[in-house]
Amino acid sequence: MNYFTPKDAAGRYARGRPDVHGHSIDLIRSFLRLDRKVDKVLDIACGTGLSTKALLGIGEEVYGTDVSSEMLYFAPHKDLIHYALSPAEKQPFDNDTFDIITVSSGVHWFDIDKFLPEARRILKNKSWLVLYENYFNSGIEGAEGFREWFTDVYLRQFPTPPRNNKYNWSDENLQPRGLHFVTELRSVYSIPLTKRQLALYLTTQSNIIAKVEEGKFTYGEVQTWLNKELTPFFLADEEAPRAVSYGNWIKFIQRMD
Repeated sequence: MNYFTPKDAAGRYARGRPDVHGHSIDLIRSFLRLDRKVDKVLDIACGTGLSTKALLGIGEEVYGTDVSSEMLYFAPHKDLIHYALSPAEKQPFDNDTFDIITVSSGVHWFDIDKFLPEARRILKNKSWLVLYENYFNSGIEGAEGFREWFTDVYLRQFPTPPRNNKYNWSDENLQPRGLHFVTELRSVYSIPLTKRQLALYLTTQSNIIAKVEEGKFTYGEVQTWLNKELTPFFLADEEAPRAVSYGNWIKFIQRMD
């Protein structure tokens, strides 16, 4: 199941996902030593375009593709970015087109063995496939007991749906596919979120979308539950933002002929 095709899910994603992709793009720019924009960049599984608009800082021509027309409806800067409806495993581009391809928080939903040759096909030689994720790190600064609540209460109520988190990204596995695994970077950072913003963000996760689509809950019921459950972690002022912990990883993979 694609958890991000329903209209309600796409709208919540557009409203509730924090704009954190600049953190990754800065690290990508630094690692690749980009002192100027490259010609063409592509964001696959671009969703509502938050990760795609971040590429405007490193690419002269920016493209984004996604399998969900509902998600693409909310994508920004359609005058600057070329969006297309397309599955990750079958891209509508010629061979040897892109200098950089990015995938943000999406590769675990792909048929990766079909995706990799397609990514290699549309990359120029020596160019880069960059996979990255900005993920909620289940921590709020100064909020005692939040990590325990997230694990013991939230994830029991809304378990994570199955995804492909066990793929072998080793160089030994990628080299026969004409790709070279170079390195992985990891970092942590925090962003300010109010209780309302954190609750809305959680409803954009596949954990909650899955239960809603199964008919187990409505979004209204989930919002009411989250409002009650999160209140103890936001002290007396629920409108005041707290520093919420995020993690980041970036995999750098290069096309080799």
